[in-house]
Amino acid sequence: MDLNSYLAVIRPETSLFAATADEAGLDADVPTTPGWKVSDLVLHMGEVHRWATAAVANKATKLSQVPGDFLGPLPDPSEATDWLRRGADDLCDALEHADIAVEYATFLSDPATPPLLFWARRQALETTVHRVDSESALDRCNLISHEVALDGIDEFLTGFVPRASTKLHSSPPRSLQVAPDYTDQRWTVSIGSDVPVTERRAIDADCVVSGPAGDLYLALWNRVSLDAVRVEGDRSVIDLLRESVRVRWG
Repeated sequence: MDLNSYLAVIRPETSLFAATADEAGLDADVPTTPGWKVSDLVLHMGEVHRWATAAVANKATKLSQVPGDFLGPLPDPSEATDWLRRGADDLCDALEHADIAVEYATFLSDPATPPLLFWARRQALETTVHRVDSESALDRCNLISHEVALDGIDEFLTGFVPRASTKLHSSPPRSLQVAPDYTDQRWTVSIGSDVPVTERRAIDADCVVSGPAGDLYLALWNRVSLDAVRVEGDRSVIDLLRESVRVRWG
């Protein structure tokens, strides 16, 4: 996906997120993020958008260069979803007018994604997952496009899984293959005592997880149960990954 493709995800996903939050109400529980209310989800997403906007607008080559006052005043509850929409608009404007030559700071392991595209990708995928979270408050879930889901699987497995701080280890070593339907794209994760290694190819693995790309993506992010996908081989491998790779906002 290119920059324009990511921008075409951020705006409509935020709009759907905000509309769902309005319908559910800020006090509604969010089943996919236990302990959170819709209000927590809206404030979190608005904060992340503004942080990313500040990183891009300030041409931050180190995350420490993002200004500490990036968030600004928090909205009154009655204005929370409008605040969320404005943040997404500002983010898209910053990305559209960014200098592609800047070596923006990044924080995931995959070096194949150019720095500016990293920020567009991360925000598009973050917004999509949290849109799904907002919909869980109403016990529904709109589909994630096949292209976005494949990109999200790739980011998760090549970016989040191999981070140096990972808790994903295994002795003896084990392996997992992720195999979405209707595509030749495959990923194989080797899990041992060191940092996991993800290869963008099919390799014989102890566990193979397959199914629709959208369901696989949400299963990796612990947004749906493994009942939504097919698991062959040693199920404990995918269980280990889902238990060990939990992303937290600092």
